[in-house]
Amino acid sequence: MPEWFAAQKMKMNRAAIFRVADPPNRFTEEIEGLTDDREKRISQALPRAEVIRSELLAEVGSWNDAINHALPNCQSVILDVTALPKRVFLFLLARLLAKETLKDLIVCYARAGTYPEGPLCQDFNPIEAIPSYSRISSKKAETLVVGVGYVGFDIDELIKQVQPPHLNFLFPFPPGSPAARRNWGLLRKLIPSGLASPIIQRIHAMDMFAAYDWLCSLGGDVDNCVDMIALGPKPHSIAMGMAYRKLGDNAQILYAQPRTYRPDYSVGIGRNVNGEVEIFAYCLRRNGVNYL
Repeated sequence: MPEWFAAQKMKMNRAAIFRVADPPNRFTEEIEGLTDDREKRISQALPRAEVIRSELLAEVGSWNDAINHALPNCQSVILDVTALPKRVFLFLLARLLAKETLKDLIVCYARAGTYPEGPLCQDFNPIEAIPSYSRISSKKAETLVVGVGYVGFDIDELIKQVQPPHLNFLFPFPPGSPAARRNWGLLRKLIPSGLASPIIQRIHAMDMFAAYDWLCSLGGDVDNCVDMIALGPKPHSIAMGMAYRKLGDNAQILYAQPRTYRPDYSVGIGRNVNGEVEIFAYCLRRNGVNYL
């Protein structure tokens, strides 16, 4: 996205690159080398960008300080979440939307070309609410929404333990081959045996707005608590972040943060039938008006 942005010769006042380091693991040396290369390429595309270094499991206060330092009094922001972990970009999204001085906010995501076979990440932290997306109410969730992706973490065990009255799956369809096979495989694993038919809502992997509308429809009664587990594609996770704002104090977004990612987590950038890179932009605020 930064290279595409530079190719359009668009002007900006400030730019920031968030370099988020995973906890030390067996891939650290290889990943650091790859990240050095990415940082160099992005810095060439955005020569005035400031590099902000942070740890994946850092206290969220450090991210808040960083974004306030990098984007002081900015009125228009483009947030590219393509390579940002969900725990990080959902928090940044919440803080940006909380800024009353922010007039325009666009979130961008570049679809990956391919994903390798086998586990993409491992060494998960316990399932917990993403910072800024916890539920204030102590009530038990009536509705559980699981975003279906490639990795199930220990969500299947959580579903069996919680046994929510209403179980819903946000299924990315069409996701593009071979993603469909892996998504269906995870879905079969997540549905507990003997459970009454859960709701499987199929929404295009890149259609953040349709996912948002459906998630908001689940709130219904003001006493209905909704838990959302962000395992699916990032546009669906953005929708969960926006739906949380709509659903109020009875909602929360849960996640099990991986500590180790594969160096080849994804390869290349997706392209459409015309050979153009698939970069999706979601306008969340324009001229001070929230679209969601």
